[in-house]
Amino acid sequence: MVLVSHNVVNCMDPESPASISAKVHEILRTQLDFDGVVITDDLAMEGVKQFAGDTEIAVRAVQAGNDLLCCTEFQTQIPAVIDAVKAGTISEERIDESVERILKLKIELGIIEA
Repeated sequence: MVLVSHNVVNCMDPESPASISAKVHEILRTQLDFDGVVITDDLAMEGVKQFAGDTEIAVRAVQAGNDLLCCTEFQTQIPAVIDAVKAGTISEERIDESVERILKLKIELGIIEA
């Protein structure tokens, strides 16, 4: 697993924190060939809230490429992601990609059986 922080990494994406940056996730997946689970730091932290509102932040995190979202404001953020899937803003295929990585990790760790 890799946890992406809310730091802006200027050489990768000077405009967005790593946790909501598609550019950072693209580097992680393609240049570094990482195929594991990517998780955000807490989406309620001030370091990321200055870049997007409560209902938008989780959607942007999924769109960027995160598989798991750490979110203490889940009552707001989970419905926002569900609504984005229903509206087509996030594709079901994108969700399926994350589910596959998460299930693979759980099998590898012995949390569930194949």
